[in-house]
Amino acid sequence: MLLTRSERMLVFVLALITMSGPMSLTILFPALPVLEVEFGVSRAMVQVTTSLATFLIAPGVLIYGPLADRFGRRPPLLAALLLMGAGSVICMLAPNIETLIAGRCMQGLGAAGCLTLARVMLKDAFGQKRLPRMLAILTMAMMIGPMVAPALSGYMTDTLGWRSIFVFLTVFFILLIGLFWRIEETHGARPGGGRRAFRTLLANPRFLRYSFATGMIVGAYYCFGAGAPHVIETMLGHSASTYGVWTMALSSFYFLGTMSSIWLGPRLGVNGSMMLGMTITTVTTFLLLALLYVFGASLTVLFIGMAPWAFGSGVFMPNSQAGSLTSAGRHAGTASAITAALQHAFGALGMQLVGSVLTDSAYPMVYCVLGFSVLTLGCVAIRAGSLRRAVRRAGA
Repeated sequence: MLLTRSERMLVFVLALITMSGPMSLTILFPALPVLEVEFGVSRAMVQVTTSLATFLIAPGVLIYGPLADRFGRRPPLLAALLLMGAGSVICMLAPNIETLIAGRCMQGLGAAGCLTLARVMLKDAFGQKRLPRMLAILTMAMMIGPMVAPALSGYMTDTLGWRSIFVFLTVFFILLIGLFWRIEETHGARPGGGRRAFRTLLANPRFLRYSFATGMIVGAYYCFGAGAPHVIETMLGHSASTYGVWTMALSSFYFLGTMSSIWLGPRLGVNGSMMLGMTITTVTTFLLLALLYVFGASLTVLFIGMAPWAFGSGVFMPNSQAGSLTSAGRHAGTASAITAALQHAFGALGMQLVGSVLTDSAYPMVYCVLGFSVLTLGCVAIRAGSLRRAVRRAGA
């Protein structure tokens, strides 16, 4: 599959834009225990710097999607990048936890546009046939941020202080805004149709099953992402740098799963790949519970349990996203908005849930991951059952 020069540039810039959202949201994870001490606030209050920013993506994408369908993709995307950059500056200069939360909320609203519009522009440019493979590339890029960010931010927190994280983000978004001008519009302005698109998609059970499944697996990921710093740094006594490197190693399995989906997709199809991915994640979460019961919590036990989980979710995600977009027809912008809203609503729920139930044990975190994984598998199983019934009716 050869790409033209303009297509390669589009994929490269959209990959960086996609990466920027998750990177900005997860980059603060290793510094959360430090923020508790510096600002003299509770663990739950510090958790708001990540959970509220993530939650705001949900209403944010519901604004960006219809705007992109009506006015084109580039104007709202530029606004999103400017919000991300401005939020980074506010966080860098924050004198108290309230100002930090305000800056993080701006980052969350900006991330909403980056995550929504990059996927939609990819669909505009490559169509249904090439979309799953292109989304796999975008998903791999999306995971590079969370893979590298904790290691980088953990090192910066230990050596330069937590504010250096936002110095880095400010420079990154200045460069990204410069690259934005290298890509062309993929969808012209088309007035009207916003509310009709919402009504059409919310009445489409096929689209809703794909979207809810995508959202719930993200909820499981954020349960682990929010709980792991407490377990690894506070409970097990490791440094923020150790947590960052460990997370980068773990995320590489997600990357491998996403690469595998490029090969598996044409052979198993979208739904078969989704079922395979979710079966792996659910089974390995039960394995992690068994390992915790036998050996107790340690970096090794957590890695053995979560590495195959990350691989399975990497197989799952590009296919579930492709399913939600292709089932939406011409309402791709609104479809991407609804799917992203569900992803980050479940993500925020997972983070705040873990922050509320964490104790001096890894079990609450793993139970939350398991709950979301089982719910996701249920969505996929319902979808598979519907397909089998449709095939039987067609053959009757």
